[in-house]
Amino acid sequence: MMNESSHAAAPASPAANPFDLHIHFQGAFVFSVKTEGNSSDPKAKLAGIEVYVPACGHTHAATINTGSTYMLENYWHCIDPVYSATPAPEAMTLGQLHQNIGANTPWTPGNRPIPGGWEVAFALPAPPNDWQCDLLVPGASSCFSGNDAGIIPSSVAIEQILIYKQVLPKSQFHGACFPVDFTAAEGGVVDLYLTSESPYIPTKQHERRATDAMAKLLGLDLMLETSLAPATPSSGVFHPMTKTGLCMMSIVSGPMVA
Repeated sequence: MMNESSHAAAPASPAANPFDLHIHFQGAFVFSVKTEGNSSDPKAKLAGIEVYVPACGHTHAATINTGSTYMLENYWHCIDPVYSATPAPEAMTLGQLHQNIGANTPWTPGNRPIPGGWEVAFALPAPPNDWQCDLLVPGASSCFSGNDAGIIPSSVAIEQILIYKQVLPKSQFHGACFPVDFTAAEGGVVDLYLTSESPYIPTKQHERRATDAMAKLLGLDLMLETSLAPATPSSGVFHPMTKTGLCMMSIVSGPMVA
C-alpha cells in the first residue's frame, strides 16, 4: 500500500522552471525594430528586432548572470526564446516602446536599411514583452553636431534591456562560442549581458569612431564633439555600472509613432 508521501508531486526539473530573460545591450548598438506591416501606429505590435554592432574596433563579449565573460566572434547570432506557455505573452506595442525608452534613446525617423560595416549582429525573431533602458548620461544633446544631431535627447541611456517573460532554459543562443546555461538566479531572472567593448576608459578618437560607424550604418549626419558624461543608473532595478568601457549610446531605427 502506498503511503501518503508517495502521492506527493515530484519536484520540477530545473529544465522545466520558467524565468524572465533580461538581455542587457551595453554600449554602441544599432537596433532595427520591426512592427507588424511596418506600421507606425502606436498600437502596432513589435514583430522582431535585429541588432548590429558597428565596425569601430570594439571587443564584443557576453556574460550570463555573474558567470564568466566570453568573447563573441564577428558574425551573426540568434537569440531564440522558448516560452513556457502557449500562447506566448503578448509582444509590446510600438507606442509602449516609445513611452519606455523614447525620452532617453536616439531614434531615427524611419526604419532604415542596414548596409555593410557591422562586425557582430543579433537576430531576435521573437519580439520582447518589455523593453527598458538604464545607465543615463545627462547633457548628451550638447555633445553632438551635424544635421541629424536633433535625434539625440538631452539625457541618453547607454544600456538597453530587452525582456522576455516566462521562458524555459532550453531557449537558444545560436552562434555563441561558449556553453550557454540559462539557469535562473534567485528571483527567477536570467541576465544576459552583451557588451560592445572591453571595460577601459576610451579615448576621444575611439568615441568618435563609434559615433561615425553608427552614423554610417544608418545614413546619418552625426558627429561627436565632446565626450559623454559618466552614467548613473536610472531605476536601481538593474545592475549599476559606470561609464568605464561603455563609450557610446545605442540608436534605434524603426517606424516613428504616428
